[in-house]
Amino acid sequence: MTATAAEAMTGYELKITRVFDAPRELVWQSWTNPEMVKQWMGPRGFQVTECVTPTEVGKRWSRTLEGCRPGSDRLVRLRMSGITKEVKPPELLVYTFAWDDRTSVGLAESPYKENIVTVKFEERGQKTVMHFTQAPFATESERDGHNVGWNNAFDTFAEFMLAEQPHREPDPDDIPSELHLKRFFAAPRQLVFDAWTKPEMVAAWWGPKCFTTKVEKWEARAGGEIFATMHGMEQSHPMSGRFVDVYPPYRLHFTAAALGKDGIPMFENWNSVFFEEVEGGTMVTLDVHVMTQTDLAPQYLKGMTPGWTSSLEKLKEMLERKVA
Repeated sequence: MTATAAEAMTGYELKITRVFDAPRELVWQSWTNPEMVKQWMGPRGFQVTECVTPTEVGKRWSRTLEGCRPGSDRLVRLRMSGITKEVKPPELLVYTFAWDDRTSVGLAESPYKENIVTVKFEERGQKTVMHFTQAPFATESERDGHNVGWNNAFDTFAEFMLAEQPHREPDPDDIPSELHLKRFFAAPRQLVFDAWTKPEMVAAWWGPKCFTTKVEKWEARAGGEIFATMHGMEQSHPMSGRFVDVYPPYRLHFTAAALGKDGIPMFENWNSVFFEEVEGGTMVTLDVHVMTQTDLAPQYLKGMTPGWTSSLEKLKEMLERKVA
């Protein structure tokens, strides 16, 4: 029996591991203090309006989110709730999870009326490793949809953690596991979105300056394949991945793996890109986090921020030529 067939019989499981630049006590407080939860919980574009946190075994927790549904810009309210199963400060939270109205998030009926969320917090120096699992899901697409939503929330959480520690000094030897950038482009949102999703446009700006990129596959649809190679400085850097979610012209989510000489990924990143119409152009929010890495990854990950910064400068220059 294949793994996919086995999952279909037992339900699909979502696993997310994130490393946050904050001590475990602060991370725990931010999950269990209702006023702090309101500052970060929910996908980008949504805000928590009501919150009862899962901090007491046997008690019901609940949250209400408000935001605009992509594609319609219609205000929607999403409500979820469950029962707290286990609490072990500051290490462990376990609770049931169910949407009060599954149709509000575009989900069909499921044999699983609720599932279980388990969140473990592991100390790693002054950082915290969060191990998040949620299961079971009836379908792979339902699991992937929750993967997108939770990772959106955790991107906001990473920013919130930094804001809560204004005097924290970054370690110059640190290997980054998160990247969060905002850039304004003086171009229409549809054009900016096209620049991220049309292969010929991606090839014109992808990669730091002094690099050129050959795009072989860039299938901007859910499940679409990615394969591209950056060339520069007498080296080639192949990359593979897939699109997880594409919602033109509002957002897209994709994975990208840097491949070694043997074709095996050295590290794999999750990338989220949001496109917001603002006066005079488009604001792009880019969130990146490292999902997996090998011993070869650190030498490349140290260049993640300058690499993306340089690429986005190339994107800006390309868009300026397009609208001139």
